[in-house]
Amino acid sequence: FDPAPLMRARDAAAVTVRQARRRPSELHGARGLAERIRPVLASLADPAVGAPAEGPARDRVRELLAAAATVLDAAARAIRRGDPLDLPAPALAVLQAPDLPEVLRGAPLRAARRLAALLADVLETADPRSGRTADPAESMLRPSLAGLVPLVLRDVRAELRPGSPILRHAVRVTAVACAGYLIGQELPFGHGYWAPMTSVMVMRPDFTQTWSRAVARFAGTLVGVGVATAIVQLAQPGMYLSGLLAVVSAALMYVLMRTGYAVGQLFLSAYVVFLLGMGGVRWDQTVPDRIALTLVGGVLAMVAYAVYPAWETPRLRDRLADWLAAVGRYAAAVLEQYADPAGARRANVRETLLAARDARIAWQEALARAAGEPVRHRGLSRAAADGAGEALAAAGRHAMLLEAHLPDRAHEPVPGAAELAAALRRATEEGAKAVRERRVPEWDGVRELLPEGDAPGSAVLRGAAEQLLDALDELSEALRS
Repeated sequence: FDPAPLMRARDAAAVTVRQARRRPSELHGARGLAERIRPVLASLADPAVGAPAEGPARDRVRELLAAAATVLDAAARAIRRGDPLDLPAPALAVLQAPDLPEVLRGAPLRAARRLAALLADVLETADPRSGRTADPAESMLRPSLAGLVPLVLRDVRAELRPGSPILRHAVRVTAVACAGYLIGQELPFGHGYWAPMTSVMVMRPDFTQTWSRAVARFAGTLVGVGVATAIVQLAQPGMYLSGLLAVVSAALMYVLMRTGYAVGQLFLSAYVVFLLGMGGVRWDQTVPDRIALTLVGGVLAMVAYAVYPAWETPRLRDRLADWLAAVGRYAAAVLEQYADPAGARRANVRETLLAARDARIAWQEALARAAGEPVRHRGLSRAAADGAGEALAAAGRHAMLLEAHLPDRAHEPVPGAAELAAALRRATEEGAKAVRERRVPEWDGVRELLPEGDAPGSAVLRGAAEQLLDALDELSEALRS
């Protein structure tokens, strides 16, 4: 089937989620709507649980997805700019078409109706006259300095723990700044503060960024100082011309700083040479000092990371295990909705979904940092990490498909859903423990509890649960490699 409409609709929903995260509490309803829309879009597009891959039903699904993308784009634009909602009539007509029951049946029809209801809520939220949107002049202002104090104290308390990479980074920066200052004062150069300043500027909580910034700073400093010194030696500029060159260097630094750290350092070093030249300081009194102290500061930063490291590579299995457990809790929370449609708490699904997303982001960030570390994989190779990440991402998508077909509160409980939810929660917790202990998790106990029969909801539940278990099997295969 043509994935273009789904891609447009999914991207529009993702943009709405990202924008909502930067909005005040008055607009958090739009974020919740976008999060509920995403699984519905996925269920409509997936032939396994939605409409067939070909035929009139698939054509109608394509029209629905394209119309949903148009509606979401218009709503996001209205919320972002505070303008009146401008919705194309054809898109709204597709979502309100009365022939849906004649074209769609079963799960796709329920998903289409749910999509239409959710998009109606989106339109109401995006309409400035609805009272749900906030006045940008009042509610979207940044907090004052006094208002930031409790937020800062909360974040500091959260990082005061032995395993915190932020705390380790703070200790490294403090030690290196003090050592750099003492070394800079003892060396026979002026401007001894350049060494600790270099260390503080290049140090980051992870090794990869620290290494790349240290190399970029030294290379940029070397080139910038060399070019500026050559200009000073050849042109012999006076005070006013040196001042003009310093202003030009500062302007180029601000204009080009986003192109790379090395480029910014190049023009910053040239600015320093021209600025000192205005005061009559000779080039041989500044160039050796800056180069030597920059090198000292960079070396101190790397030595600090070697002495007191915070490698991500040895912790990759822990990050993967956390993601596996989070996906298991999310899938179990969805299955519990099938087991008890009337009494299950709907908010549990959203809470576990957000936790699973946080765990996935933590895994991706850790994997990116570990890629540049000079440390062996210690039991989780790059290929295994990539395969395991893809498998868990697929498991999360299949759980999202289950969420898209949640039964109404008046629906009868689906037989076997409660036992499957408990078994999946238990198996993923045990699987997370196995991942941490360098063992391969097994899922046979969960597969034995897949629902059988023709009870309402059993077919959708079994189809999506089988896909979920297939993804978990792929995770085990990746860890065996």
